[in-house]
Formats: sequence, C-alpha cells, structure tokens
Amino acid sequence: MKHTNPSLPHIPGADWRILGELELPAAADSDSAVRAWLVNLLEPLRLHADFRDKILRSAQEAAARLLHAQTEIKFEHIHLLILVPPNHAVREGTWGFFRIEKVGQGGDHAIEFYLYQEGQ
Repeated sequence: MKHTNPSLPHIPGADWRILGELELPAAADSDSAVRAWLVNLLEPLRLHADFRDKILRSAQEAAARLLHAQTEIKFEHIHLLILVPPNHAVREGTWGFFRIEKVGQGGDHAIEFYLYQEGQ
C-alpha cells in the first residue's frame, strides 16, 4: 500500500489538483486502509461528517466491487485519488463530489473523486 500526498500538483490540461492518492494492491483488504487514509486526508477540509462518510462509503464500495471483480478483470492495483479545484479555500459551505472510474494500461484501475464547493 502506497500513500502519496503531493503538494497539490497540477494535472496538465485540467483545473484540478491532487489532494492525495492511495495505491492498494488488488489483493488487499481495503476497508480499513481506505478509511484511515481518507479520514486523515480530508480532515483539513473540515467537511461535515455526513458528507465525509458519503465519500468514504463510495470509495469502499467501489474498491470492494473491483476487488470482487478480480476473477473477471485482472489488475494489480487500485488507485484512489482525491482531487480539488486548484484554488480551493477551506470555508463554510456546501460541498459536493463526483466519482470517475478508469481502467488503465498495465493492470491498474483508478477511482477518482472530485470534490468541489457549491457556488464556486
């Protein structure tokens, strides 16, 4: 399991920055690792607990579904990425997110979460 937390690198051609990335081996028991990583990563954003839990459930469900599909689709790793707008500021307000799943070359699968503050 590899944790990365780059200093919000810019993704070329996109107005999103990576807040953090978690790489899970395809054979891993992902629930506890995903929970620990997400709680720690999202804490500085001061998200409402219900919203944070929605992201957590979505990540755990997606990872579990992929790990269960391992008999049909062979891959080595699952990458969980949390992305935010490039100039996000922690402030009160309503947050939203959407999730995109990508099947990559070389046996990896990515689950990307894009977090945004409504009204931005």
